[in-house]
Amino acid sequence: MKPILSANGINKVFNNGENVLKGISLEITPNSFTVLLGPSGCGKTTLLNILSGLLKPSSGKVFWGKQEITSCSPNQLADLKRTHIGNIFQNYLLLNNLTVRENIEIGMAPSSSSLPFNQLTKLLEIDHLLDKFPAQLSGGQQQRVAIARAVIKKPDLLFCDEATGALDEANSKKVVALLQDLKNTFGLTILFVTHNLQIAETADRVITLKDGLIEQDYMNRNPISSYDMKWG
Repeated sequence: MKPILSANGINKVFNNGENVLKGISLEITPNSFTVLLGPSGCGKTTLLNILSGLLKPSSGKVFWGKQEITSCSPNQLADLKRTHIGNIFQNYLLLNNLTVRENIEIGMAPSSSSLPFNQLTKLLEIDHLLDKFPAQLSGGQQQRVAIARAVIKKPDLLFCDEATGALDEANSKKVVALLQDLKNTFGLTILFVTHNLQIAETADRVITLKDGLIEQDYMNRNPISSYDMKWG
């Protein structure tokens, strides 16, 4: 199967001289759930931001199919993000002056096929919240709205940066389960950054980072159910 995304020799050195990534190469195949695992400071969020076009590497190349995005102009990158990339962040980043419905609708890509709105909101169990504002929602509900906004455009790849980091155990399990449901229902490809070993055990594939390098890269032969994860 041809990769949806590939990275070759990714290095990142910040202005303070810190060398965060030291030659990362990987491929992501379609309709997979891959976890980037590692402790804080290992470079996983930096790598995620480079792969999703939010950050430029110091050297190396990232490809979407045959298109190299590391040499794209800002306008080309904006078009790519608008139509092909979904991002879910730990802090939700919802617009407080917009309703749930409006927050989701701004994620729709123009001139592109979107996922069925009603089916998506029902699957995420937010169909009864569409007229509420973010301040009226719990943390778990806000995260589900952020997920809906990110996936409504049916992105080629969904990037999740510690998407459960601000949630309690029950809501974390629910969010991971919902992401797995979205993958299976709509054929999404998901790349999930976390330091949580239990979340890694639910994934198809686990890539562990240490000191800016890939330490392990393996397929998970027997992924556990999201609801079988154990905290503590």
